[in-house]
Amino acid sequence: MYTMLSDVGELMCWDREGMAPGLRNHVIAFSTVALTDQVTRLAASKVPGTLALTPQFERGIRGADAGLQQRAIEAIVNHPNVGAALIVTHDRVAAEELLERFSSLSKPVAVIALMAENGLDAALQSMTRQLGLLLAQTAGAMRRPMQAAELTVALECGGSDASSSVCANPAIGRFVDRLVAAGGTAIVSETAEFLGGEEVVRHQSTTAAVADEILHCMARVEALMLESGEDYRGVNPTQENIEAGLTTLTEKTMGALCKIGNSSFSGCLAFGEAPTGAGLFFMDTPFFSPTSLSGMALGGAQISLFAIGVFNPSGMPLMPVLKVCGNPATVDMWKDGIDLDVTGLIDGRYTLEQAADQLSETLCRVGNGELTATERRNEGQLIVPRTIAAL
Repeated sequence: MYTMLSDVGELMCWDREGMAPGLRNHVIAFSTVALTDQVTRLAASKVPGTLALTPQFERGIRGADAGLQQRAIEAIVNHPNVGAALIVTHDRVAAEELLERFSSLSKPVAVIALMAENGLDAALQSMTRQLGLLLAQTAGAMRRPMQAAELTVALECGGSDASSSVCANPAIGRFVDRLVAAGGTAIVSETAEFLGGEEVVRHQSTTAAVADEILHCMARVEALMLESGEDYRGVNPTQENIEAGLTTLTEKTMGALCKIGNSSFSGCLAFGEAPTGAGLFFMDTPFFSPTSLSGMALGGAQISLFAIGVFNPSGMPLMPVLKVCGNPATVDMWKDGIDLDVTGLIDGRYTLEQAADQLSETLCRVGNGELTATERRNEGQLIVPRTIAAL
């Protein structure tokens, strides 16, 4: 008999009226074009309790990239962990379009065009005033109990070493099996780090069609890798993994796959795409952790479980990132960057089931407001990949 979220303490959330509930109630200052990034950061710095999001979005991007950037804007404002949003853009026409786009949202939204203001100081004053109003509008928000079926968890690993495959990733995998059994949702990404795990994908997919979609993404990424003239399956492309003792990408893959547990893939998602239902989903993303975290956050994940071997500082402003580590040396050196120590799996102090219990308990505490290490440092970037040169 295992514990699930409701068994280890009530997980509370903010209701979003017809949308997935949030584990945070952020008031964001969101710059939709790089031209307004700095003034947006300045405004947020003057209003404690607000969160600046400045993802360096460009003009002149084309094709699929342009569509992805527009969908990312939608996903950020609509994200479950966002309680209210100040949207900052450069020109009046863009501001009018954004205001119309988000006019029907139940959460408070304000839009400011930099060029509609009477100078930078006036713009800064307008933005800080709007952020103050948005904070006041969200101050009285009440939380309610959250069901496991309302939770979407992003799965990540970085700085992988041998401990990742026997401690952190299996503990996350056991938690994922419980979450999926309870009707919840998990997303795993980093397509390149699935290479070598083709048989696992075939075996752990709900249908052959789902497996084929994932395998197609993997084949595309491997073809890109081979363009450099080197077979990445036989090497390890990141220096920290080499120093940690991993010798090949396939070796790294088999450890990373432990974090999906025994669950089967219910679908294959494009970067930033939201799952269509409950279960385990694969998302096609680059392997750089800030980028893969961004994709899963844009897909609606409210929190991330991040397995580390050697230390990895990645975070994500839109969602708490809960670092899980089973390497005793890393826990000792980087204790201020780790949220859950599972080194007891190495020396036998507890079982995998007990480690999953600890993970459930920690997730509940974080969901109820305890800050993760990355949140305390305001660590993290929102990165949307580009595939076509901008004009």
